[in-house]
Amino acid sequence: MRGVKHVFELILRLYPSDFRRQYGDEMRAFVQGRLGEPRYASPWGAFGLVCHLLVDGVAGAVREHLVHFAASRSTSGTIPRRRPRISNNEPPEELMATLVHDARYAVRTLRRRPAFTIVAAITLALGIGATSAIFGVIDTMLFRPLRYPAPEQIVVVNMTRGGSLREPPAYPDFLDWREQSRSFQSLGVTRSQSLNLTGRETPERLSGNFVSASLLTLLGAEPLAGRLFTFAETEVGTAAPVAVISEGLWRRRFGAEPTIVGSTMVLNGQQFTVVGIVPSTFSFFSGTDVYLPITYYPNNAGLTRKDHSMFVVGRLRPNVTLASADAEMRAIGARLAEQFPAENVGSGAHVESLHTLLVGDVRAPLYIVMGAVTLLLLIACANVANLQLSHAIARRREMSVRSALGAGRGRLARQLLTESVILSALGGLLGVAVAYAFVALLISIIPIDLTFFSPIRVDGRVMAFAALVSILTGIVFGLAPAIHASRTNLNDALSTRTGGLSARVRGIEMRGVFVVAQLALSIVLLVGAGLLTRTLVKLQQVDLGFDTSNLLTMEFRLPATKYSQPQQISDFFTRAIAEIRAVPGVRSAALVRAVPLSGNSDARAYAVAGAPEPEKGQAPILQLNTVSPGYFKTIGLALVTGRDVNEHDDANAPLVAVVNETFARREWPNASAIGQRIRFVDSDRWVTVVGVARDAKHFGPADLPTPQAYIPFMQMPQIFTSVVVRANRDAIALGPLVREAIWRVDRDQPVWKIRTMDSLVANTLGSKRVLLALVGVFASVALLLAGVGIFGVMSFAVAQRTHEVGVRMALGASGGEVLRLIVGQGLRLTVIALLLGLAAAAGATQLMASQLFGVTPSDPVTFATVPIVLCAVAALACYLPARRASRLDPLTALRRE
Repeated sequence: MRGVKHVFELILRLYPSDFRRQYGDEMRAFVQGRLGEPRYASPWGAFGLVCHLLVDGVAGAVREHLVHFAASRSTSGTIPRRRPRISNNEPPEELMATLVHDARYAVRTLRRRPAFTIVAAITLALGIGATSAIFGVIDTMLFRPLRYPAPEQIVVVNMTRGGSLREPPAYPDFLDWREQSRSFQSLGVTRSQSLNLTGRETPERLSGNFVSASLLTLLGAEPLAGRLFTFAETEVGTAAPVAVISEGLWRRRFGAEPTIVGSTMVLNGQQFTVVGIVPSTFSFFSGTDVYLPITYYPNNAGLTRKDHSMFVVGRLRPNVTLASADAEMRAIGARLAEQFPAENVGSGAHVESLHTLLVGDVRAPLYIVMGAVTLLLLIACANVANLQLSHAIARRREMSVRSALGAGRGRLARQLLTESVILSALGGLLGVAVAYAFVALLISIIPIDLTFFSPIRVDGRVMAFAALVSILTGIVFGLAPAIHASRTNLNDALSTRTGGLSARVRGIEMRGVFVVAQLALSIVLLVGAGLLTRTLVKLQQVDLGFDTSNLLTMEFRLPATKYSQPQQISDFFTRAIAEIRAVPGVRSAALVRAVPLSGNSDARAYAVAGAPEPEKGQAPILQLNTVSPGYFKTIGLALVTGRDVNEHDDANAPLVAVVNETFARREWPNASAIGQRIRFVDSDRWVTVVGVARDAKHFGPADLPTPQAYIPFMQMPQIFTSVVVRANRDAIALGPLVREAIWRVDRDQPVWKIRTMDSLVANTLGSKRVLLALVGVFASVALLLAGVGIFGVMSFAVAQRTHEVGVRMALGASGGEVLRLIVGQGLRLTVIALLLGLAAAAGATQLMASQLFGVTPSDPVTFATVPIVLCAVAALACYLPARRASRLDPLTALRRE
């Protein structure tokens, strides 16, 4: 009951201050009396009372403000002490009963107009539902805490180098930070890498995280069964082969065996004892199947100071600020740079909130979508306001009669405003259903990892937002009809002629204003959608440097325990590629460590023979890849000069490399790259350039060209590799056959991420596609609503001017002249909207600059195309009613008047 009183106090604050002073206590007494009635004693009864208070109270508050406005514009120029038609003798029960009567009458009126009610409610439901759904996503991702305990204390510690603040640290850096820092309750480290699960009927590739024991505890993980890691189990020298698995893997692969804790599983060729299960409610990085001790990270060099690939998470002490922790880590980073100049020179450390790191790339797209859906809601409001205004004009005789019988301006305005609020409430209820569906759709298409955030759903906050939006929209689109009704002319009660009626407030044609607003807002959305469309087209037209058609890719990683020697790795790769090339339908095949657009990469610092030796920490970086003979032919990457790697480039031959054009131009702009030598700074061996290949986009179409080098895999064998297969037919159909070919070499070798190159290209454009899809849908709906709006205005104008058209045609006007007259009136509104809309779009699109590629926010093609599209829609919407008017029979038109 206390909640009902709080809601009523909030509603009471909406009324003018002098009204609250006069009637506030009486209205509180009325509500208190209602709360004492048995029908309101239950939770549902109290909820129903709150709904009545919201509808009646908001409508009454708006009514009082309208009365205040009307009184302020009276001829005397003074505001009466006592409100019109409200006396001190009127009890609050009668006032509330009157409001209830208004609501019931509004419901009956809406029921008598089912077509209008359904169209208006659906229009509002789309706007309210979409707005509420987007609010739910933004609220969860930007304003709610992450799903971990005390998430405001969780930070990420990165290495800094040059101008970058987010370079991954090495494992020894983590150990030094943990030992020397005093700002953290604990620091944890993790490194994601896939794992081979063998020893069962079918090998499987699992998603793994190698972690320190502190990581799971600082994130608040609680085991579903068993336990988590102990400190000793994840430290160098004391680590034990134990594993913690996810609930999802336990149920999917092990059938929820109750005895799984304590049993063993073979991962990467080594037995691990399962000590615990973490529930599905806990996750750090999406889809993790297994957590293993960080000290079992399979890459031999992965735990050295040279390998910067770790992700460090910390939990601040209660009284430590982010700024002070960052200052401390910068000092520690500077000391480590002096202590280890070979690996850490020029580097430092930086602390930032985990939440800030996660939402940094999605903040701008989310705000763009929220802005687009808000514009759509405003367009829906303008559309419904036009419908309401049409009906208000059609009911002007009714309003005149009621006014003649004693109804004041405020009373008439309140009635129409009550109808609007009830209509918006209906739209809000339908909008909640739309929000549920739209939230589910957004979750399925948002191209980011949502496991860090609280679940995105339609909860109490989203419902409250939808209710607030519903009330505000009801007031917004109900104000114009209400103000129009409050200015009713009593002479209309005695007139049956409607031809000269119009809805004007201070000389402004309100219906035209709403249409102009709809069209102008639609232009902003259309321009935004046009720029995103142009961006996507530009990205799809980018020359990737290779042929993506009929190209299949897949990945696998050899277990280090079984393939510990370079010759063992080379032998497996040689046999595997021979088996793959023998598969029917395979035109060519090759191995490559990092397939373009897969997200995998390797960067190395290098020096050039004949050039000054770079200072420590200042050596240039290149993208390094290892490939088998035939890779360039298979992927369709042309060689500009020199030769491909071949079978003779083995471990006993001199080291060779193929570099890309960007590398060759940078290092030898006035000479041939063939025969030049480079050296990786962590090695003493020189590599001779034997070929130059075209530039290839490695991370995405928007990449700038970067130096790349390709080394024969026989000269740098590594346990992780990928397969690229050029097929004679549908590439994805060869996936099972290629996997069987690899299994013929080693049955325990799982193969995963079987994808076509075309799908990898599509994945790189995923975020742009989602943004374009959402803004494009909103823009399309907005254009449809704007077209319907101008069609409705022109149809209403034709109906109102039937007598005028009949007179014109009786006096000799042709149908074509009438057609041009009416179409011209609609196009004049369109031109005004174009000027306003293009000006607004020119400013709004500047906010989208970070999401564009190959086009500017003021792209002339987009700004020229949108007006053409809008004019075509507006012309069609004007032509249909104008054509009907041009075919009127003058005698019939005059007889109707």
